[in-house]
Amino acid sequence: MDDLLNTSQKFSVFVTLRASEERLRQADAWLQGKEEHGRLYHRAVKLSPEQRALARQQIAEALSVIDDLAHKLALEAADDDAGAHIRAGLSESWANLCDIRSEKLRRYGAVRPEVSAVLDEPVEQLAQLALAIAALM
Repeated sequence: MDDLLNTSQKFSVFVTLRASEERLRQADAWLQGKEEHGRLYHRAVKLSPEQRALARQQIAEALSVIDDLAHKLALEAADDDAGAHIRAGLSESWANLCDIRSEKLRRYGAVRPEVSAVLDEPVEQLAQLALAIAALM
């Protein structure tokens, strides 16, 4: 069945299935109890044990369907550079950080003069660090 799809179709199917698999595996990790605790967020799944078990069963089924489909379409695993994901995420963070400097906050209303002294230097530092880390990747 290797010739069932043309190259572009095969790539489209591959990208979509890979993204679905990544999300399913992340969901399964969270359902297994993986929690994240940052300074500004806490992330955990809030489901009953029965709901967790059902969700994990459905995730296993979905992963099995992906595996079967990938086999039938001769889709091979591709090496994925985690550095590229880091670079993309930090580039996005840089752009978002630039948008929270005091002069940009005016789009939401008047900005008190002391905001610049508190916000701008740390935000600029964070933005520059995001760019520097992205460049390392």
